[in-house]
Amino acid sequence: MALTAMEEPIAFDAEALVTEKLKVLKSVRLPEDLGLHTVPGQYAAGWQGGEKVIGYLDEDGIDPGSTTDTYAAVKLEIDNRRWAGVPFYLRAGKRLGRRVTEIAVVFQRAPHSPFDSTATEELGENAIVIRVQPDEGMTVRFGSKVPGTSMEIRDVSMDFAYGESFTESSPEAYERLILDVLLGDANLFPRTEEVEESWKILDPIEEYWATHGKPAQYPAGTWGPEEADEMLARDGRSWRRP
Repeated sequence: MALTAMEEPIAFDAEALVTEKLKVLKSVRLPEDLGLHTVPGQYAAGWQGGEKVIGYLDEDGIDPGSTTDTYAAVKLEIDNRRWAGVPFYLRAGKRLGRRVTEIAVVFQRAPHSPFDSTATEELGENAIVIRVQPDEGMTVRFGSKVPGTSMEIRDVSMDFAYGESFTESSPEAYERLILDVLLGDANLFPRTEEVEESWKILDPIEEYWATHGKPAQYPAGTWGPEEADEMLARDGRSWRRP
């Protein structure tokens, strides 16, 4: 979130990057009602990769009454001039549909559309999706007129993938980090201040979860509990399927 929302740093070095990320983290505002805008989850038995898998509570060495969460969905806002009123939805979890890390920037609809509603009934929201891993690349989704005489607008995508455009393969994440350690490049590593500010955001959420029931259950191989879908539905939104 900090990398997505930060302003342009004055230089591409560790000190400048941390300065801008700290500004974002210090501006984060937690929801007034954590019960409505945060969801902890815990995976149950299900199907993943064509195989039947057990739930978290059935794993070896796990207390059958454990309330450890394996999934989290959180809504945050940033109180600064650029991002005021823009919600940031963060989610992460284990045993989901597939392994993926991505950033999706979803644009608001235009306040006035020059097309009538029937022409745009199949039109979604414009978005820029940055795929961090495993299929590194970027997708831009926007509306385009369907060829022909009638006026009909549908979603189309422009896709860029490193694996399809270059013969060299991208290094694994830890390969890059180990190389940066050897080179003394700290751009990708958080500083102490950044970690402390991050926990100032997370600690109140963790404390709330610890005193308000158990994590919501979700079948392994899905994209999280129904409560997380309901959280976005209350804002008139839905999660993007990776």
